[in-house]
Amino acid sequence: MRLRDLRTGEEREAASTDVAPGTTVVRAGEVAWVSHRGETYRLSAVPRFPPRTVRAPEDAPSLEAPMPGRILGVRTAVGATVRKGETLVLVEAMKMEHAVRAPRDGTVTRILVAEGQMVGLGDVLAEMA
Repeated sequence: MRLRDLRTGEEREAASTDVAPGTTVVRAGEVAWVSHRGETYRLSAVPRFPPRTVRAPEDAPSLEAPMPGRILGVRTAVGATVRKGETLVLVEAMKMEHAVRAPRDGTVTRILVAEGQMVGLGDVLAEMA
């Protein structure tokens, strides 16, 4: 677990066995209150990865890779008019095929990948208008 000192901002790794004798620890949900040598500290877990921003897929101008993988095929072309739910790109990840589908009716404005290309999580595959 990573702990952050709220006064100094210093972070460090801590295990549940790191509590010194005479120290009182009380946990309330995601927060731990620690009383040590007459001082009380409020500790909370620091997320290892920052949270991803969430946006409605219908509003997004770009289509992103759902996970790291390899492009199996591009099923559309620049300028093509597509309907909601139509498969635009196939991604192979973890020995499975994942179809990246159009979130809404629209026109494909850019294709940024080619068959055989490796992509990472969140890489932009295509854009729509």
